[in-house]
Amino acid sequence: MHPPISSPEARTGRPAAAPARTGSAAPALRAVHRPRGVRRVVGARAVRRASVTALIAGLLLAPTASLASAAELPPAVTAATLSTTTFGPWDGVRLDVEWAVPDSAQPGDTFTVDLPPELVPVSTVPFDLLGPDGVVVARAVWQGSTAVVTLTDYVDGRTGVGGTGFFEVQWNTELLGTDPVTTVVTIAGRSVTVTMTGPGTGPPSPTAAKWAYWNRPDQGTTEPGEALTWEVRLPASDAGSGGPVTVTDDLGPGQAMVCGTVQVRAVSSAPESPVTWFGEDSPERIVDLDCGPSGLTLVLDEIRADEFVTLSYAVDLTDPSLGEYTNVAEISTTTDSTVVGAEKQRAAAGGDGSGITEETPGPEPTDPEPTTSAPTDPAPTTPPAPETVAPPAPADPQAPGTPVPTHPGVARVTSRPTAGTSDLASTGSSAATLVPAAAALLGAGVASVWSVRRRRGHVRHER
Repeated sequence: MHPPISSPEARTGRPAAAPARTGSAAPALRAVHRPRGVRRVVGARAVRRASVTALIAGLLLAPTASLASAAELPPAVTAATLSTTTFGPWDGVRLDVEWAVPDSAQPGDTFTVDLPPELVPVSTVPFDLLGPDGVVVARAVWQGSTAVVTLTDYVDGRTGVGGTGFFEVQWNTELLGTDPVTTVVTIAGRSVTVTMTGPGTGPPSPTAAKWAYWNRPDQGTTEPGEALTWEVRLPASDAGSGGPVTVTDDLGPGQAMVCGTVQVRAVSSAPESPVTWFGEDSPERIVDLDCGPSGLTLVLDEIRADEFVTLSYAVDLTDPSLGEYTNVAEISTTTDSTVVGAEKQRAAAGGDGSGITEETPGPEPTDPEPTTSAPTDPAPTTPPAPETVAPPAPADPQAPGTPVPTHPGVARVTSRPTAGTSDLASTGSSAATLVPAAAALLGAGVASVWSVRRRRGHVRHER
């Protein structure tokens, strides 16, 4: 029960002093009330803590939910074509595929492009499938001989998403070897007959040349050390070339020579002749070798009759981001000088994709309903009250035979009748109407004042 407004508690906001104990009466117990403001602050802090906890939990769970929603789609490759079905054991052949995903596909969903065991990718460098405006539709990453393609946000809100892809493949020589063979492989559910021609036979070409090959399928993108090997073939002839023979090799940008990998091999034109390897530990053949990061200079004793000599070495990629690597070498003999050059690029891979944007239909236009306005009767106007003109008062009749006394210098007053209450114009109000209205307004004011004072009393009590 709240103390009355006139109590000390209401006036001061503090409990009144306890009465003095008399006799053996038990001491009075005071109720200690915690201020409501304290409860509200504690409650607000609890709400804030709960809100922060919920926010952190939502942020932590959001990525998990997104990853959990990704799905592996059913086979999406609808066609596959090899650029040729007959190629050598180390030749790269282009494989083109067509793909399409269901309209229910979501960002993060994946599909795979699987190679048969007889073929392997030339390059395992990831590649993108691009839309008409250059946006990435999907990204492909190699896992062994399987390309895993992940859809991007491009598919969100689109139907009929599909496209093409391409990359280079070669024979799996670890499985098949290098001898000529014809076999049937299955690509995208279709059987294809392919033939390996085997390594070349006969003597090498006598013409000077230069080329390179990648040492690993990543092609220096993830492991740039000794990623690329360059080879220089020296000119050959039946009579050979007298020495000394000097080879000056200059590397292009983004490469550094690995001098410990320099090798020279020689082979005769005779069938099945052995290959002879020699390096710095073969002074009878290598007269001088000056090697540094940017290139080398090799001095060979001679090119013997019917001998084919090849120089090889590996390089580190100092800039793996380059798309092309170059090399130039000059071969000088006592009678001639030849310049050979080459460039090496990574195996081509890529593709495209597109889809139809779903259009969200807007609300159908509706004909506006005709609005019929009810005719408004004009407010009746009260005609102005006619002006009442009092008729002129008749002259006082004189009694016949009674003489009217006349006094010189005194005016005679003539009186007119006074109009009564019924002759006044109506004003629209009357005393009988104003009295109840005034009483109602007075009562409302008294009630409002009482209500305000009562609320103030409760506020003081709560404090």
